[in-house]
Amino acid sequence: MTHLADYVNPYIGTISHMLTSTRPEVLLPYGKARSAPVVRDCGDYYCNDRVVGFPFGEGIATPGKGDDFTNYLDHSREESRCYVHRLELDPYGILAESTVTRHCCVHRFQGQDRLRLAFPQGKVWREGELFFAQLPLQGTLRPVTQFLCVSVEGPYQVVSQGEGEVTLAVGERVTVAGGLSLISPERARASLLEEAAGKSFDALWEQARQIWDRQLGKVLVTGNTQEKKTVFYTGLYRAFQRMTDYTEGDAHYSGFDGKVHKGVFYSNDGLWDSFRCMHPLQLLLDPARHREILQSYVEMTRESGLMPCFPGVEGDRPFMIGFHGASLFADALAKGVEADYAAAYEGIRKNALEQSMLPWRCGLPAGEKERCYWEKGYYPALQQGEPENDPQADPFERRQAVAVTLEHCYDDWCAGKLAEHLGRGEEAALFYRRAQGYRSLYREDLGWMAPRAIDGAWVEGFDPKFGGGLGGRDYTAENNTWTYTWSVFHDPEGLAELMGGKEKAVEKLDQLFREGFHQAGKSKYLFLGQFPDSTGLMGQFSMGNEPSFHIPYLYDYYGAPWKAQRRLRELMDLWFTDSPTGICGDEDGGAMSSWLVFSALGFYPVCPGKPEYALGTPLFDEAQLLLEHGKVFRVVSKGAGEGLRYIQAASLNGKPLETPFLRHQDLIQGGELVLTMGRRPNTGWGAR
Repeated sequence: MTHLADYVNPYIGTISHMLTSTRPEVLLPYGKARSAPVVRDCGDYYCNDRVVGFPFGEGIATPGKGDDFTNYLDHSREESRCYVHRLELDPYGILAESTVTRHCCVHRFQGQDRLRLAFPQGKVWREGELFFAQLPLQGTLRPVTQFLCVSVEGPYQVVSQGEGEVTLAVGERVTVAGGLSLISPERARASLLEEAAGKSFDALWEQARQIWDRQLGKVLVTGNTQEKKTVFYTGLYRAFQRMTDYTEGDAHYSGFDGKVHKGVFYSNDGLWDSFRCMHPLQLLLDPARHREILQSYVEMTRESGLMPCFPGVEGDRPFMIGFHGASLFADALAKGVEADYAAAYEGIRKNALEQSMLPWRCGLPAGEKERCYWEKGYYPALQQGEPENDPQADPFERRQAVAVTLEHCYDDWCAGKLAEHLGRGEEAALFYRRAQGYRSLYREDLGWMAPRAIDGAWVEGFDPKFGGGLGGRDYTAENNTWTYTWSVFHDPEGLAELMGGKEKAVEKLDQLFREGFHQAGKSKYLFLGQFPDSTGLMGQFSMGNEPSFHIPYLYDYYGAPWKAQRRLRELMDLWFTDSPTGICGDEDGGAMSSWLVFSALGFYPVCPGKPEYALGTPLFDEAQLLLEHGKVFRVVSKGAGEGLRYIQAASLNGKPLETPFLRHQDLIQGGELVLTMGRRPNTGWGAR
């Protein structure tokens, strides 16, 4: 029997191209309990060879011999799956295996005679045969406590016990299970007893595999190689890792007010990363979960008064820019998802009309710079060398004025959609007007978006390629304006008008993928030193960072879809591989992998908030999407798996499809998209 879960290789991406690598986690979809061997040396996970132990929440179990708890990892004697992890540890040949339930991490060890249970910065106590611990979770917004309940199955004897550590003498084979809770020790114990007690380790990992088989089975692909299927299903596995389901029994802890509430609750999200395609992918493939996620955002808004931007276990974290909860709800609205839009809008409206737009700040009141955006259409930048005059600005993140403007224009457009739906016509008109503010930053003589000072003057000496300091943070977020100019998701046609028409826009897209670093005294070496997030480069295009995700699909809007097909296949083949280096940028909790999943299926949501997808080029001969209410949508593209990338003709449910776009309604009703593929481009198909 073929198990889709066995295609998943959690070690893909465990060596980063520049910044943060992935971890080979065992977890359930949206799962709270997550396990990967604990390492603390090399920043690239795959390159670590010392294993500190195996986690249950913030607790760590470490097997050993005598007084020696040193363990080394050899990848040649390791099996990593999304549902079980097995490795033989040096120097004593200890076999360590790990699996999970929703709230429990379970580890089985063979070949040791000692076991250390560590609870860093916590306290531990024993009740009968169970060990309990109370630990602080790291954070800066509010203190959060994690409670653990740990059972040890197999012969053992307590050798020593300190404030945050217990050492046991154990038999040749022992199983350790840890239940996790943010509510109470009693709830941790209940989760342990409900989910793991009385069940064998083998039964638990088989249960986890079945859960992943069902989740991954929402998409079935045929054609192409084993490697491409591994890359695809690993991407799908990562796309379902966030948000985290924090529900325990019939209740949950919320970091937004520090209280326990009844009901289902999800948190742990980064909307700057996930609004683009991770949430749209979950909306399409897992709509029931997505409705629960939307309701969780409503609850967070009610508890805090604002729509969160980066919700975590301790509340809303002040990361990145924009208020992309507006995108999350506008997309759901456009695609017919039921949600409490009135409650969500109240938080979004407050974000848009009352809050500071400073990067990496939350909850500050609007001021002079926001009035500039409201009245003139842009967030003001400082002239080069001009000292920051706002004491509340982050000294490292700075103003990011161009990026802030463009992302708020899009969010305002989304807010306008919600206001219009709710009958708030004047507010909708206000937001739609503000959504056009991107036009104020297009500098015709440069051909790119550029920063302006509060008095309206352009920033003198601005360089669209190298301007802005580290990460471009004076003017942009992690990317230059060769990339950020295209961040007009809601109005690509209007952007093309600024560029002189669609043909000119196509020429600029072409140059984006071709442009090097040939400026006096400049080089790719210097560029990457300044823009470390801009990995996966193809010219100035950076596959490894989120603001680039939609850019290849803009060719569809400008009458050259065959160019999108060429670029997309090159990007998928080049930058997404079955290797520890197989993700070309920060994964960001599923954002990067969600792009790969959509693109491999052959379509992508360029503008969340519009119920449409732009066509690209599929990786597989056929893909079946098993949707809600038993509906099935097929993408048939024979020859794609063998490398054919150019669409010659298309039909949807037997009728010719003349434009390179799909409606969301066409997908969820079920049906069949047939793409006739070829080796050479058909420059006439899809042009508009």
